[in-house]
Amino acid sequence: MKTVADLMVTQLITLSENDSLATAKAIMQDKNIRNIPIVNEENECVGMLTQREYLRHAFYLVSQFGTQQISKKEQQTPIANAMNKDILTISPDMALDTAAEFFIENKYGCLPVIDNNKLIGILTPIDFVKLAHQMLNE
Repeated sequence: MKTVADLMVTQLITLSENDSLATAKAIMQDKNIRNIPIVNEENECVGMLTQREYLRHAFYLVSQFGTQQISKKEQQTPIANAMNKDILTISPDMALDTAAEFFIENKYGCLPVIDNNKLIGILTPIDFVKLAHQMLNE
């Protein structure tokens, strides 16, 4: 049986709650990623900043301060103001078919993988696409 540990990505880019939205935006653009796990000093996942949540908060900032102020306000806004704190996490020993069902039923963009309360990886729908592609080529 394949598990989450067989497919998860372990080379992670993480940020803290105190990092700015501007930092998150730059990383998302530079690394072409849509999900950034937010961790505390003990590497515990305390939230996720997704591209959707970033955009929602950016639109809020524009509506409050105008487009001329957006860069300045993103520098001043901590990720804690925009991140999702109510996240579903999974374990590395979860069966892959169970994890796939979470994506299908809930349309999650990313699931943090937690072991002993520490973030050890993430799983995304793209990982399943890569697996399907690999299996089709075998």
